[in-house]
Amino acid sequence: MDILTVVIVVVAVLIGTIVSAWITSNMLSTHMEEMYSLLRTQAFSAKPEVKPEKRTEAIAEKIHQEPQKQETIKASDEEIIKKLREMIDQKVKNVIEEAKKKKERLLMLLDVARGYTLGYISEDEYNAFLMKVLSELEEFKRLWLARFPSVSEKEKLNTMINYIAKTKLPIEVRAKNTKEVIRLSPEEALIKITSSINNAISILDELIKSKGENPAVTPLEIKLSKEVEKLKKKVEQLERQLEEFSMS
Repeated sequence: MDILTVVIVVVAVLIGTIVSAWITSNMLSTHMEEMYSLLRTQAFSAKPEVKPEKRTEAIAEKIHQEPQKQETIKASDEEIIKKLREMIDQKVKNVIEEAKKKKERLLMLLDVARGYTLGYISEDEYNAFLMKVLSELEEFKRLWLARFPSVSEKEKLNTMINYIAKTKLPIEVRAKNTKEVIRLSPEEALIKITSSINNAISILDELIKSKGENPAVTPLEIKLSKEVEKLKKKVEQLERQLEEFSMS
């Protein structure tokens, strides 16, 4: 075989290889395009179509709901405040009656102190009742100040509570000369307790009167109060008669 023949054979083999590679490449490219088209078709068929109109309606509905939500929150806050105001008004509207009830409790405390002096009540029993009364007075102070917020009245209420706190047994005093601490006897303690409770009651009466109410709670106080009112009316009537007489 001469050189020319060898060259022809080599060229033929190269051409065949190139043609074979080109055919294979075209087949793969065509196959890939078909697969890509198939996948695109499946993807579009699986994805739900969202119409522009429905999307616009959804956005508009959301925008419309936002003001309604804000109005609902605002209405809820106003309702809560309204209920809170009603609860407070209901609690404080009878504060004068509560003051009279606390006056009755102080009179009961005085009765318990008398029972201690007579030996019917122990020191611990008196102190237990005293702690209960003090707790009630603290609650009453908050109630009164919620209805009548006043610095001066707060000071009066604190003074009243301090008077009652001083009645805790045993009651001890210091001797003037020796500065020795002396424990008072039940009879002497009752005198101190009575004085402190009367001072506290006087403060309550003053607070009740300052609101234009009658502080009387016991039958005797009520009776005396009515008699005083009658006398006031008679005095006013006499004053009017004297004025008319002086003008005539």
